[in-house]
Amino acid sequence: MAYTDQRTGRNQRAAVITAVAVLQGAAIVALINGLAVHWRQPPPLPPIEGQQIPLDPIPIPPPPKPPTPPILRPVPLPPTPIPPISLPTGDPVPIPLPSPGPVATQTADPIPLPKPTPAFVARAPKPKNAPGSWATPNDYPSRDLREGNQGVTGFSLTVGADGRVQSCAVTASSGFPGLDKATCDNVSRRARFEPATDGSGNSITGTYSSRIRWQIPQG
Repeated sequence: MAYTDQRTGRNQRAAVITAVAVLQGAAIVALINGLAVHWRQPPPLPPIEGQQIPLDPIPIPPPPKPPTPPILRPVPLPPTPIPPISLPTGDPVPIPLPSPGPVATQTADPIPLPKPTPAFVARAPKPKNAPGSWATPNDYPSRDLREGNQGVTGFSLTVGADGRVQSCAVTASSGFPGLDKATCDNVSRRARFEPATDGSGNSITGTYSSRIRWQIPQG
């Protein structure tokens, strides 16, 4: 019995060593094959109708910069020599000048110049007080009043540059000397005027003419 058990134990040990060796070899082979295995990616799924597949934009490289043009600088040219000019010697040749022909003259009528407009307008003497106050019924001569003399006396006055009456002249008689004299006496004493002026605005002597009706008041 002892021999049989011993032989059986040896066989079991040899089987275990063999199994371990096989397992180790298999593990080494699996390790080597595992390192060499490449996983294949599954094929992409077909797109669904109506669905857009996003595409990554392809980067466009920037355009190349244009080359910098070279700076051209003018090259100075050597001065061109000017040949000397030789003038002919001798007496100058006279050039005949054309004789002057008759000169046509044309006369034009002188253009009339406008007359200057005077700055002032000449005017006659102008009364400063009312002419009706120069002779009143109270000035009626007593003799003509008693005799009932009535009439119209025309007169002309010479007015000085100061506006005062210098002289009086009867231009149309009333027919009664007393009424004519009373006319000049009262008008010369009471009449006041703005003097006459010339075209330059200066005061000058002028004349003034009018008339007075002598009528006896009724009542």
